[in-house]
This record gives sequence, C-alpha cells and structure tokens, in this order.
Amino acid sequence: MLGAQLEREIREQPAVWRRLAASSAARDLARHLRGRDVVLIGSGSSLFAATIALSQSGRSSDVLDAIEILAPDCLIALTNDGSAPLAERADVVVDVAAGRERAVPATKSVTGMCAVLLWSAALLGGRSERGAATLCRTADDVEGWLASAAVEAVVGAAMRIACCRSLIFAGAGYGVPVAYELALKVKESSYLHAEGFAAGEFRHGSAALLDRDCALVGILDEPSRPIVARPLEEARRTQSPLYSIGAEEDGVTRLGPLTGPSFNTLAWLVTGQLLALEVGRARSIDSDAPRGLTKYLR
Repeated sequence: MLGAQLEREIREQPAVWRRLAASSAARDLARHLRGRDVVLIGSGSSLFAATIALSQSGRSSDVLDAIEILAPDCLIALTNDGSAPLAERADVVVDVAAGRERAVPATKSVTGMCAVLLWSAALLGGRSERGAATLCRTADDVEGWLASAAVEAVVGAAMRIACCRSLIFAGAGYGVPVAYELALKVKESSYLHAEGFAAGEFRHGSAALLDRDCALVGILDEPSRPIVARPLEEARRTQSPLYSIGAEEDGVTRLGPLTGPSFNTLAWLVTGQLLALEVGRARSIDSDAPRGLTKYLR
C-alpha cells in the first residue's frame, strides 16, 4: 500500500511517548536549561533554535552551520540520533530515542521532541500538569483512536481535500507551529499546495484564497477558539471544505482524538500526519519516498 512505512511510523508514536514517560529525557533537558538564556534552532520539522539545537537526524547542514556561527557557550542537542555530528559537537545530548524513521516525512521524531520540550517547559515553569502520567494518558487516547473506526473520518476528509487546489491550516497559540508543520507534511506527502497560518493574521488578505476548491482545517482548543472561529466563519461563507482538529466547533467536521490539554498538541500532530498520508494516497502518491527529497538514515 502507498505510504505503508509512513503509516507504520505514525502508529508507533504512542509507544514512543510511553518510553519517554519512563525516561529522564525531559528532566535532563530542564536541568541543563535552568538558569540559562536559551535560543532554539532547527530545520524543517525541527524549526526551533540556538543553545539548544533540535534536529531529527542530527545531520542537517543548515543547523550545523548555524551552530558554527552562533558559537554557543553550551550546546544541548535534542535529537533522534545520539551518534550524529550534532551530538558529537554538543556539550549535552538528549536523545528522544524514537527509533529509526524510514519514510521521508518525519513523524515520531517530531512528536517525541515536542513531548520532551513541553514537559521540560512545564518543569522549568514549576507546573505539574505535564508529566509521565498525562503523557501516558495521551498515548492511550491516541492509540485508541488510531485503532477505531473514527479514523475513517480522516480518510473521508482526505478524499475531498485531494480534489482541491489548496489546503489551509489555521491555528492560534500552540496551534500556529502545528499549522506550519502540518502544511509541510501535506506538501511532502501529497504534493498538494498547503499553507499554515496564524488564524488572527489569515483574515488580512489571505482569506481571499478561500473558495470551494480551497479547504481549511482549523486547529483549536478552548483558549484559541475565539481566534480560530474567525477564519472558520470566513470558510463557511465561501463554502470551502471545512474541518477542525482538536476541539468541537458547531457545523464543522472534527478530526482526531479527544485528549487532555497537557499534551493535546501531540494528538493534533498525529491527526494531521494521518490526513497528509491519506491525501497522498488519494492522489496516488507514495508518501514514503516523495520526489526530490531524501532522508538521513542511521
């Protein structure tokens, strides 16, 4: 089946999160960050940056070049390959240990890094809502959804979106970087034009893109609902194919599992990854090996 390896890696993610929940990765990262000025750098799906370097492969030349220019006092590598050049240059290495990814679009390494970062941020902020227990509950919720008939809603949405000329992801708060990441996944998995937007900015000119051939996916939770509701309403008026990931919204087809707020971004990412895969299948694209792209493999 087209994209079989990508689907396998999407479905492996809850197991990765459980391993992280049982590890010291987030606590180690928080310990090394405490009391420091931090800049995050990354490339592609690891688009973060600076004294922490984020790289799925640990071999991205643009990340390595940026480190040479920045010359940080302490380099912390958050990566999925503890033996990569990035790790060799680092003072501290935090390996998310997501396992080898063979499909070109990164999935489990991305959510693994996000889980560690979110948990570490909570530790640094003295907050307790993110931890091993809530990460495991999120893994259970996502795994249950992946094994249920509810995923057919994603397949149905993908069939409709595959006929469009473009796909817009709009979010607010944590939903903004998720929107950017999911647009990237759709482009590399299906060759369909896709863009991610901050929902508050989408109405300033970009809403002119919306029509029946331009689909919109809103990424929302309760805090972001008032902001994301605006482009959703614009899409209703233009009769655009309209979906949401995350919270319910009246009159909008919701995709994905429901889970608690602590690690809900992981559930959003998995939903969007599966959507990208199914759009690729509907367009007869092998998402495991998209044209013009390669992947560093350990």
